Amino acid sequence: MAKAVVTQMNEFRRLEDGRIVLDGLVWSSNPDKAIELTDPDNGFKVHSIKIDETYYYPCGIDKRKKK
Repeated sequence: MAKAVVTQMNEFRRLEDGRIVLDGLVWSSNPDKAIELTDPDNGFKVHSIKIDETYYYPCGIDKRKKK
């Protein structure tokens, strides 16, 4: 049987220009601004997410995120 994975979203905010910030990454609904990111944990490429019927593409790293 498949095991359910529970994840917790630590940070989500909308920026004034229509972009969003989600857990340290900046996402844009404009696919032309997308950058190529790879998940360091598993090597998979991060492509897009869908929130409220809108697709968002990674376009940067939130510099305000403290490590």
